[in-house]
Amino acid sequence: MTSPDIGANGVPDLPEYAPVPPIAKGPALNEHGYHVRQVERNLYAVTDNVYMSAFLTTPEGVVIFDAPPNIGHNIRRAVDEITGANGLTNQVTHLVYSHHHADHQGASSLFGGDVVRIGHEETRRLLLRDDDPTRPAPDVTFADQYTLEVGGERVELAWHGPNHSPDNIYIHFPDHDTLMFIDVVNAGWVPIYNVNLSEDVQGYIAAPDTALSYPWTHFICGHLGRLATRDDVAVHQQYIADIEASSREALASVDPTPFYMRYGENAWVWRDGTARPWAAYRLT
Repeated sequence: MTSPDIGANGVPDLPEYAPVPPIAKGPALNEHGYHVRQVERNLYAVTDNVYMSAFLTTPEGVVIFDAPPNIGHNIRRAVDEITGANGLTNQVTHLVYSHHHADHQGASSLFGGDVVRIGHEETRRLLLRDDDPTRPAPDVTFADQYTLEVGGERVELAWHGPNHSPDNIYIHFPDHDTLMFIDVVNAGWVPIYNVNLSEDVQGYIAAPDTALSYPWTHFICGHLGRLATRDDVAVHQQYIADIEASSREALASVDPTPFYMRYGENAWVWRDGTARPWAAYRLT
């Protein structure tokens, strides 16, 4: 591997790449640094082109879906903006957690203690463990499925197994033609390192199939500035499949011998050179 040439200013001369297309940059932000868009009817998405949240306005109150700290106060501004324009109450009555991670829930505490917080039972366990005052544990939990009904609106929550995190759920708005599923597909972009920092890679790889099994046109993916489409999910699947195929091809030529077996007798190897699979668990 050759090193890049060093330019006159001491900075390496790197290859030129095509500029990021405008569609990938997200919408223009307002003076407060956010953009709110109508997804379908009374369902809205809020973004700073890095994180995305959603909220549902109803005659009985507002339901927020995720509260990333990047846009915490701007979620409040967006709610006030939309409800004020439509003559609806701006009182936030419910907050749904997609999963427990702080980068998506760290502004939850901004909405006070009277809000009903809803999430998977594992989300509650993890947040009680973390004891983070910015992320109060959900009051209402479920194991597999839960239907939230507020102000004549219906939202279906479901857990289909671990993926990005052990508690990441699918949030389906059947009357709004929308699915919200966080930290798996990045609309128009590839995943960041370690497949979006996912804890269960096999679950992560399988999750888009589950997402596509729902009926929807709009997809709220939690990051970046635009909604995803079914084509975005299909492109994501192909990208991951290509990585998986090339990895299998590369691994076919790799010596499968555990590296520690190449260095003679040690705590993980018997005298005859075979592995001791239990050795890593020895305490004495």
